[in-house]
Amino acid sequence: MRFDGNSYTTPPWTIGKKVTLKADAFTVSVYLNQKKLAAHPRCWQRKKRIELPAHLQQVKKLHKKLWHDKQVAALLSLGQAAVDYFKALVEANQPIKKNVLKLLSLKDEYGSASLLYAIQKATTFNAYGADYIENILYQEMTPKHAHPPVKLKNDALNRIRLSQPSLADYDALVLKRRKPE
Repeated sequence: MRFDGNSYTTPPWTIGKKVTLKADAFTVSVYLNQKKLAAHPRCWQRKKRIELPAHLQQVKKLHKKLWHDKQVAALLSLGQAAVDYFKALVEANQPIKKNVLKLLSLKDEYGSASLLYAIQKATTFNAYGADYIENILYQEMTPKHAHPPVKLKNDALNRIRLSQPSLADYDALVLKRRKPE
């Protein structure tokens, strides 16, 4: 939260929530409804970041948890370029889940090779965000296919992502089951 030329931290779960800030000569307090979330010593200097160690630990815990997310793992499985781009997204304070889902949908639409090309091109210009990638793909590529994936009733099955779908395993199974005539 910004106040009087400085940044004061709040717990990470408050991002996007409307909070109230109260300040006096010694303290800056942040409230959600009537509950006090944080109390910082007031800083009279400018352009400083005042953070509580507990907030920093919570952010680190969230970042660690983020690396174990299935959608993130699907993006990172594309290779080192995707890993580096993901790290840059985190450092740029971009909304991670939104960007990862958008990048995965672009992968479905344009293919892995095209997505990696766009990621590498965006990285050269330090352009971090799925919107930049989408723009590069839109300007330079043609979508691989225009039909959406089949939507199943079980939403958990809809969220399964394969790194490279291959029907060869299924073909081998079918051929194995066929009996010679």
